[in-house]
Amino acid sequence: MLVGLIYALSDILAPFVAGLLLGYLGHPLVDRLNVRWLPRSLAALLIVLALIGLGSSFLLLLLPLLTHDLMQLASRLPNSVEAWQAAILPYLPTTLDIDWMHSMGTWRDLLQQHLGALSEPLQHLALSARYGSSLLLHLFLTLLLVPVVTFYLLKDWNRLVASLHSLIPENYFTPIAQLGQEIDEVLGQFLRGQVLVMGTMALFYGLALQIAGVSSGLTLGVTTGLLVFIPYVGVFIGFVLTLLSTLIQNPHLVPYVLAIFLTGHMLEGWVITPRLVGERIGLHPVVVILALLSFGQLLGFLGVVIALPAAAVGRICLSHLLIFYRDRCPISS
Repeated sequence: MLVGLIYALSDILAPFVAGLLLGYLGHPLVDRLNVRWLPRSLAALLIVLALIGLGSSFLLLLLPLLTHDLMQLASRLPNSVEAWQAAILPYLPTTLDIDWMHSMGTWRDLLQQHLGALSEPLQHLALSARYGSSLLLHLFLTLLLVPVVTFYLLKDWNRLVASLHSLIPENYFTPIAQLGQEIDEVLGQFLRGQVLVMGTMALFYGLALQIAGVSSGLTLGVTTGLLVFIPYVGVFIGFVLTLLSTLIQNPHLVPYVLAIFLTGHMLEGWVITPRLVGERIGLHPVVVILALLSFGQLLGFLGVVIALPAAAVGRICLSHLLIFYRDRCPISS
């Protein structure tokens, strides 16, 4: 039932999960800043503003590079199309037995005959554009909601923790507190391991693209490495940016780019993440892969993000349940 509820609400839970993660990361800093002359609300606001500043700085570094590449691609696209036509079209009649000019005339006649039938696909396209606009609006509202959720969680973190403590019966306080401490340690190990993964992949992609001769390869590689904290999506964004830049600057390097990203993605998913994250949180590499696939299938993007910490928490809870069971039901020799 709980899994079904989470699945039903997965679209709106993303900003709250992100805010909870940022609150968990930032509350120690808020505790240190929360001195007599600095109220906790102001300390929480400073941390949120610092996080917004880091995110904005990253976008300000990335967007000019993307805009520059898109402008160059737009300016070179006509010449590129003419070059491909000049290189390919002469070989079509002899190699594939295709009369290009006759085929073009045939397609033009068919298009004129069926021009009226295009109204329905155009209506579908308009609906798709409208749906895309709603997705962009949802993304904007999500990004707007994350700092708000983070601020309130940081401001009231200690009070929320105390409220949770008050709900625990005295007889069970010690084992549950021990369970919470172990979960806290494992989540800390997960976050440190994730930072190591980001640094390792940034180094790999940056050096590999630079050695391959890709223009701005070091910047693009480091950007890709820092985005790997978003499973699959981060690597895809880095790949698209790198491929776009390579197509503009030197198309002959495209096979090298494909090989680098394929190798990097396999290393990250099968070796680096299971080793640097999975072992730190006590999960076998096979369990790491299974958790990513399972949570992704159940909850989509949100499931992939929370897969490893959720699996680690589940492992700790299961181990405590086994200990409780063995204490209550000892195995007879």
